[in-house]
Amino acid sequence: MTLTAPTPTGVPTSDLAFHRLALGAPGYRWWRPLVVLALAVLLFLAGTLLAVVPLAIVAVVVPGQEAVIERVFDAAEMSDPLAAIVMLLSIAMMLPAALLAVRLAGGRPAGTLSSVTGRLRRPLLLRCLGLAALLVVAMLLLSVTIEGAWQDLAFDERTLPLLGVAVLAVPLQAAAEEYAFRGLLMQTVGAWLRHPAFAIALPVPLFTLGHEYDLLGLVDVTAFALAAGWLTWRTGGLEAAIGLHVANNCALVAFGAFGLVDLDATDGTASGLACSLAVTATYALLVRDRGSRVATSPPRP
Repeated sequence: MTLTAPTPTGVPTSDLAFHRLALGAPGYRWWRPLVVLALAVLLFLAGTLLAVVPLAIVAVVVPGQEAVIERVFDAAEMSDPLAAIVMLLSIAMMLPAALLAVRLAGGRPAGTLSSVTGRLRRPLLLRCLGLAALLVVAMLLLSVTIEGAWQDLAFDERTLPLLGVAVLAVPLQAAAEEYAFRGLLMQTVGAWLRHPAFAIALPVPLFTLGHEYDLLGLVDVTAFALAAGWLTWRTGGLEAAIGLHVANNCALVAFGAFGLVDLDATDGTASGLACSLAVTATYALLVRDRGSRVATSPPRP
């Protein structure tokens, strides 16, 4: 018989589900998740400030750069490659902020923010990403056909830059949001409340309100957040949620690069919502049994 040494909290590490992994930290105290969360916010703000200050200096020192700086800070224009990449990379700062906060203040390996194995399970991530890409691209092709958007197909000066944004910046942005909302926030709630429903549902309003859509769009975002949280708990890690988030956002920007999707639209459609919900539900059903729900060994440092 193999015994697993309990942590100072009295909870064996191998018995912890993903949302409860903060309890496995040596010397865990109830207030520690608050310290981790506060440090993550401070690191995110500091990183964003470090990125913004040089741009502000350029605007002041270099003559004639005001128009360029205005473009950079016009985050509402996702169809502008320059504004898009600045906005996406600023969001991506959540990723190192969350990982560093867990490592520095959480008293546990940063990898425990990825999965119950203490690391990102890359084979699982790639399988989930491939499946999500197939479903999302099929959905977008169907949606474009239903809405007659093929007539807007174009290849212009924005196409290649936006494709670059889709490949280089979007995956970082999508992964960062998962580490922040399905990783850090889920584990913060899970440190205090045992049932996974709380850890899945409570971060959802923050995620939803961070998107400027109409009612249909917000319903879509909320459904995605709930599915992503459930899959994170069910599979014991962020891989399934990251796969769907990356595939969805990359495909949208890629289609937008060719004029098939309005990247600045805030109004949803009933048909678009139905297609998106179908993809989310199908994906969740297909990947729900992959991975391990609880840690099978103490996470590696």
